[in-house]
Amino acid sequence: MSDKKVWFVTGASKGFGYDLVSSLLQKGNRVIATSRTIEKLTHLEKGNPDFLALTMDLTNEQNVMDAIQKGIAHFGKIDVVVNNAGYGLFGTLEEFSTTEIKNCFDVNVFGVIHVSKAIIPHFRMQKSGMLLNIASVSGSVSGIGSGVYSATKAAVIQLSEALSAELDEFGVKVIAVCPGGFRTDFLDTTSLVTAQRELEEYTAVRARVKRLRELNKGQGGDPKKAVEVFIQLAEMPNPPTRIYMGSDALRMMDAKINSVVDNINQHRSISVSTDVDL
Repeated sequence: MSDKKVWFVTGASKGFGYDLVSSLLQKGNRVIATSRTIEKLTHLEKGNPDFLALTMDLTNEQNVMDAIQKGIAHFGKIDVVVNNAGYGLFGTLEEFSTTEIKNCFDVNVFGVIHVSKAIIPHFRMQKSGMLLNIASVSGSVSGIGSGVYSATKAAVIQLSEALSAELDEFGVKVIAVCPGGFRTDFLDTTSLVTAQRELEEYTAVRARVKRLRELNKGQGGDPKKAVEVFIQLAEMPNPPTRIYMGSDALRMMDAKINSVVDNINQHRSISVSTDVDL
């Protein structure tokens, strides 16, 4: 068995996933790259024994388990899993159909769950491994039109923190990575989906989506720098359980933390009034 690290990356055909796979291969790692469509990855596979591309449907638990097992059988192990696949969904709760909401949770949340459940027994038995779960600052700071998307990313953050505690005794690390705005294709129509039934009365949501579309490829974050941080995190003996990426994400979190603290202090007397009388 090679001592090279073996990475398993979902959503590898574009965005962070593609940049990460490219950088990992350049650095001599072994990579299992998965996507619903792998046509964009086949050129990396030709003649490269360190690369394996697999078609995988995140919403199909058996399909995910099969992909994990194929990866382990091919390289003998997996060291790092990057749950990168996902998409944005913007609109109001009233506008979305239940199917639209469920589909977003199926990919953004249950996709992470399926991959994690499939790899955890392997990590536990080898007494090592890392899960890098790509969440978003939106999982901590929600806003107009992002309620459903933010809910999926909040779920990823909280799941990651629980897994970090549960798997610590086995030497397995779990990190929720929470990026701000990066110049990937996230704001393209293929990655940022809006409600199929838009209601013109929601002018604030329409305005926000318009601003986001105009920002496309003009965000402040460099995706190539981001994936280098992913690789750096995988080398840390004691990595953070949650990390925010980008100056914009830090600004949003500073404002959010201050707002939460102010709210708690303002209503502290009401909060403690519910305690049992002693």
